[in-house]
Amino acid sequence: MGSRLVNVRLDPDRLRKVQTLRARGMALSDVVREAIDERFAALRRSGSPADVRRIVRRIFDQYPDPPDVPPRDYDVEDRHAARVA
Repeated sequence: MGSRLVNVRLDPDRLRKVQTLRARGMALSDVVREAIDERFAALRRSGSPADVRRIVRRIFDQYPDPPDVPPRDYDVEDRHAARVA
């Protein structure tokens, strides 16, 4: 984005809500900033280590090693040992 100004199209229901907020003295720029901050925080929380572990576990469950692959001789959860291997 080259501009710091954002233009947003609103449906009639949201336009009514905006008008109500303005009438109550709320600055729409503050509302937008708060919404951006909340969404960004939620995005960062969704990438928490617990979520990553669950995602990786699902991948391994969905795509297990073939039965003819010998067991690994290192701890796959130890990133240093995995890197060396």
